[in-house]
Amino acid sequence: MALDAEYLRMENDWFFKWHYIGGDSVVEIDGFDGRMIKFGGVKFFGTARDVYWDTIQRYARQKVGHLFDELEVELQKYPLEIRSNALNEAQSLIRVFVGTIRKAAVDKDRILRGNGVKFPPQQDLGNWAGARPLDVEARIATLRHIYCDMEVAKGGDGMVFSNMMRDKVTLVKADGTVVRENIQAQVSTGRIITFDADLPLEPADHYLRSLPSGLVEDYVVDDPNFMTGIQGIPSSFQSKVHRSTEAAAQAQQVVQRITNNFHGSNSRVTFGTDNSINVVNQLRPMEVASLVEQIKPHLDSLPEPQRTEIAAPLRLLEDEIKSGSPEPSTVQGALRSIQTVLEGAAGNLIAAGILALISKML
Repeated sequence: MALDAEYLRMENDWFFKWHYIGGDSVVEIDGFDGRMIKFGGVKFFGTARDVYWDTIQRYARQKVGHLFDELEVELQKYPLEIRSNALNEAQSLIRVFVGTIRKAAVDKDRILRGNGVKFPPQQDLGNWAGARPLDVEARIATLRHIYCDMEVAKGGDGMVFSNMMRDKVTLVKADGTVVRENIQAQVSTGRIITFDADLPLEPADHYLRSLPSGLVEDYVVDDPNFMTGIQGIPSSFQSKVHRSTEAAAQAQQVVQRITNNFHGSNSRVTFGTDNSINVVNQLRPMEVASLVEQIKPHLDSLPEPQRTEIAAPLRLLEDEIKSGSPEPSTVQGALRSIQTVLEGAAGNLIAAGILALISKML
């Protein structure tokens, strides 16, 4: 099985390399973010351990995402009558795979903290957001709704799917140009589906959804994800999106904000009072100190358990800045820990704002 082979690859390559980080030679370990982690002559403690846990969780999130992307493509090739069984099988396989990776991470952490003879108790320091059983179930439920449980009616030369398109959205380009209003769509967490297949949809475009209050939500398109129709299912955009970090506002205000904010390189995202220094590809103590001061007043607005879990890495950042000579690897490790924690608070405006600021630094 492909997942069995993937687990063996991780066990024999990625996990195994951590045994050698205390040696004289530099060990390169995949960071799953396009970069390699380099360690040499360090113990599996403090920052090294934080990096270990941040990285294995990043791998799990990415792998689950890739598996579901591949599954969605394959589902469109299956007859309707076998899709449900395929989804059930996929859910079981993915949950078992993630559980195996999680157990391996805990076991290896315990071994690396031991001395070869005595080993401390097991600890799982991950929240595993994006790869938890409930996350897998939610993705399966979404696919089942789209590809199995939709109530369809025969009509014309194919199926009519308009009954599942219960939202109305407006497409706005990154320069503020309103392309089309009243587009029938289905809006869910991280995804917007529409059968308006002729839309000139591109990454960084915006979907706006009006709320009953008269305010408008702003969704930024990460991947248009055009799907060619097959077996009676019309062509569609199943776009991957994220909520804008800006608060909901009146429609014209949102469009004006898009026009003002999405120009130029090295743009920044701001929440609350912004005292940060926008520096590219370099961590500076004053920038990090400013980030800490921006985060602290907003902690009460974060949900649990993120509000509690962010305390330790945030305190570490403060201590490093106050020391007068912060260690770059420690600062980066703490920032990545905060990033991992807040990725589990999808949909929270403050969490999204902090994540946007951290992504500019790292």
